[in-house]
Amino acid sequence: MAEFRHTPVLLNEAMGMLKVMPGRIYVDGTVGGGGFSKEILRRSAPSGFLIGIDRDEDAVKNVQIELEKEFDKERFRLFYSNFSKIDSIIKESGFKDIDGIVLDLGMSSIQLEGGRGFGFREEGELDMRMDKEERLTAYEVVNNYPEKTLADIIWKYGDERHARKIAKKIAESRKNKRIETPAELSAIIKKAVFKGYGKLRIDPSTKTFMALRIFVNKEYDSLMEFLGKLENVLNTGGIVAIISFHSGEDRIVKNFFKNKLGFKSLSKKPVLPSIEELRSNPRSRSAKLRALCHV
Repeated sequence: MAEFRHTPVLLNEAMGMLKVMPGRIYVDGTVGGGGFSKEILRRSAPSGFLIGIDRDEDAVKNVQIELEKEFDKERFRLFYSNFSKIDSIIKESGFKDIDGIVLDLGMSSIQLEGGRGFGFREEGELDMRMDKEERLTAYEVVNNYPEKTLADIIWKYGDERHARKIAKKIAESRKNKRIETPAELSAIIKKAVFKGYGKLRIDPSTKTFMALRIFVNKEYDSLMEFLGKLENVLNTGGIVAIISFHSGEDRIVKNFFKNKLGFKSLSKKPVLPSIEELRSNPRSRSAKLRALCHV
């Protein structure tokens, strides 16, 4: 089993927003590499309790092992599930309401580098499923969806202005040979839009890969379902901190925070990574943290 090594983005800022302290109950809705879970357990010692959730079964298994090395097993419980099911998970844990929730909507390093098709240079399967029990894969979308549908997915979920060019090039390429690996797909994307990205540091495949990942894993649906349940699972004074890495996700969170009665935003603008964090962890460049308190 692979060891999870992942540096959480905006860790201290999120913990500051949550005001983690002993005796309270917290949820890490996206356990990933365990960075937030560990910090919550440390800061809430000796009597705080953590409910951890992840739709990636490998993440849950690995973090369970890591947490048991440092913390009392009676202080946490992990679930292989989707954070959109937070209400039923809290009930199963034996609690009615909780005091704080953190969601890190980014990918963990182990997922990006773990051979599941998320990385641009991978030679493995073009998969992109976070939960391997789900049926739809990126391979199915890329090789079988109509060109127009593919363009719509890339535009809607990736904000990719070259969506039509990319979809057209994919459709042309798959007539000769099915697109088997992330590396093959990335090469096709670069042929379609290389000139448009020539002077930018971002990889031309970034937005298309993100769009496919979001679509395959129904990430927007999960986020909206989760947000709709906050009022019923947070104590009065309870706080939710959400870190997004994509403009579409941030729009969903921002609009909810702006329009939801009974909640108060803890900052007028999203909290961004510091210069020091940007230097040490380039993946943090698109991160935005928003926090909301149930009043």
